[in-house]
Amino acid sequence: MMSKKDKLLSIGEVSKYTGAGIKALRYYERINLLKPVFVDPNTGYRYYTFGQTSLVSLIMFCVELDIPLKELTEFIDECDTIDFKAFLAHGKSAADEKIKILKRGVRLINVMEHAIALQEEHPLKQIYIREFPEKYFQLIPYEKTFDDVDQYEMTKLWDDTSYDDYDDDYEWIEYGLLCEYSPSGAKRYVFLEIPQGKENPECKVIPGGKYYCRQSDVSQIEKAGDIFSDYLADKSSYTAIEVEVFSGKVDANKSINELRVCVL
Repeated sequence: MMSKKDKLLSIGEVSKYTGAGIKALRYYERINLLKPVFVDPNTGYRYYTFGQTSLVSLIMFCVELDIPLKELTEFIDECDTIDFKAFLAHGKSAADEKIKILKRGVRLINVMEHAIALQEEHPLKQIYIREFPEKYFQLIPYEKTFDDVDQYEMTKLWDDTSYDDYDDDYEWIEYGLLCEYSPSGAKRYVFLEIPQGKENPECKVIPGGKYYCRQSDVSQIEKAGDIFSDYLADKSSYTAIEVEVFSGKVDANKSINELRVCVL
């Protein structure tokens, strides 16, 4: 005579068909996500229907999306009825968000790889020309010279800026030092770039165009006039910008900086 369990799958078979470990299946049972349809009263062995393998696959997918499994128990009522429609909607929403994060991560990797390739084209202390689009900088005045930059001043810009200003399509924002040189002296700032379309009246517009650039493993913005003297001979006023750039091999104790002055 065929018993009920002969028509069902053992926990080992469910594990084999789905790839879920037996310990994981038992955990799903403990949190009421996956209850066996039959438990042998003599052996305690668990048995499942083949249809439950789809639920196991869905649970495993949710694990890959980092959805806390206890959140999924909200879709199971006291009668063990699963609201699959809501369950799937929750999973799809999490999947969409994960895809968005992964795509943004890939874009950022591409931007960083491009930046490294660009940096490696130019030896340190060699002057070269780069072209930049128009940019918008949020500035905070810096009252001292840049010979010993206070990193706390840099973080204040981030603290005072809403991250809602940076959407998922914006791969990279620059931050660094800016100095406006004129016959009356120098005005120093730390800056954070603001995405185009998110700028405000307080932003400083940095004109697009060609810039003379030079890389160094120490800050050189205070010496911009001397470094670019051959290109600034006819300029009484100019703006120097210094940002940290990526390099293929990073010394944890040093950064590579790119110093820029506009060719306008």
